[in-house]
Amino acid sequence: MERETTYCCDHHVDIAFDDFLVDNETFPYLVNITGHKCTYCNKEASYALKSRP
Repeated sequence: MERETTYCCDHHVDIAFDDFLVDNETFPYLVNITGHKCTYCNKEASYALKSRP
């Protein structure tokens, strides 16, 4: 399942990165963000993993 953006907190960045690689078969573009919730635990997200433009 391809995801365009995955949001993650500091604690879940490793698993988010791994899942993104599996789902999209490519490396994500990592961006510092605010105003979103972590996909894994619903805490405040620190990063967004996005497909490269």
